[in-house]
Amino acid sequence: MKADPILKKLWEIKDGLAAECDDDLRRLFDRLKASQRDCGDRLVNRTKRPMQVAEPEGPSYGPQPGRG
Repeated sequence: MKADPILKKLWEIKDGLAAECDDDLRRLFDRLKASQRDCGDRLVNRTKRPMQVAEPEGPSYGPQPGRG
């Protein structure tokens, strides 16, 4: 089976980054964190926030008779 060209390109990029950092995971991590800081607000903030959900209104959403 032939390798997907997109995956092949990603592997090349990954291998290049690893080689630039002499396969040192700490150096790679530090480089990626610095790159992330340089991007500023262009990155998505995935920090978990409490979900705000409005309670539904109406008689059908109240306590159900006969249920605990």
